[in-house]
Amino acid sequence: MAMAAGTTCSEIFGTTSSSTPAPANSSAPAPSSSPASTQSPVPNPAPVSAPVPAPTPVPAPAPVPAPAPVPAPAPVVPAPAPVVPAPAPVVPAPAPVVPAPIPVVSASPTTNPSNEQSTPISAPTPGVSAVYSGPASNFPPASAWQSFSALWALNLPALHVVDNDADIASIESSIQAISDDTNGLPYGPIDPRVILAVIMQESSGQATVGATSNGVTNPGLMQSHDGVGYDASDPAGSIKQMIHDGVLGVLTPGGGDGLYNTTAEQQGSIWEGIRKYNSGSVDVTNLSNGLGSTSSYCSDIANRLMGAKYT
Repeated sequence: MAMAAGTTCSEIFGTTSSSTPAPANSSAPAPSSSPASTQSPVPNPAPVSAPVPAPTPVPAPAPVPAPAPVPAPAPVVPAPAPVVPAPAPVVPAPAPVVPAPIPVVSASPTTNPSNEQSTPISAPTPGVSAVYSGPASNFPPASAWQSFSALWALNLPALHVVDNDADIASIESSIQAISDDTNGLPYGPIDPRVILAVIMQESSGQATVGATSNGVTNPGLMQSHDGVGYDASDPAGSIKQMIHDGVLGVLTPGGGDGLYNTTAEQQGSIWEGIRKYNSGSVDVTNLSNGLGSTSSYCSDIANRLMGAKYT
């Protein structure tokens, strides 16, 4: 029940409070002198429900059309392979005939660097000789010479003209053996290419060659100074001795120097040694000065070493 503002419960129910009156100096307000008014309680109105709106009709879903049929893919037919004509057979052009290159080999230990240094000398055309003259520095260094195997092959046809197979084999093996004998000597070894070139120059490689005489007797493959000649009873032994005499000198009394001896006398210059082997003395300013012997001797040996002369 609601109470009017300022109305107490005792006023409504006609009762007084039994509580002790407040002191006179209390700050509580004095009771109102207006009569209490009685009010009937007002019943709460019944709640009124809000009208429920009718549900919105849901439209039926539109029919889904059936998918259109997918046509089967057309079969893939591979394109025919192009017809490639067979290539025409390749016929190689004939290789041009060119001379074999001159192999570069290490300089011979017989070369004296102080005497042999020079501008490089171009290789001659095989079979075509060049002319060399002047000091040793004008002659081809060992590094420009053909290899021994190449020089042997070039000279072999000429050897077959004058020697039998056994003597040819003895010449080749003896050249290598005597060259090896000069290993370890102060101005050795004497290059086997030089030995072969001197043999071909002096006797055309003929083991049975006779002796020549120019104040002294010069027999054998290297026309050594008072050496030995061919001995039919000991072909192999006499061939080796002929080459020994021509390289290491004739050891019998009155025998002459070999290529090693003349090279050593020229302080290791192989070209000056070759000149002295032929003429017995040497003009170091011009090795084509034969001093009474063959002027072209050093030039001929040079061409043989280069592969330009082999007959």
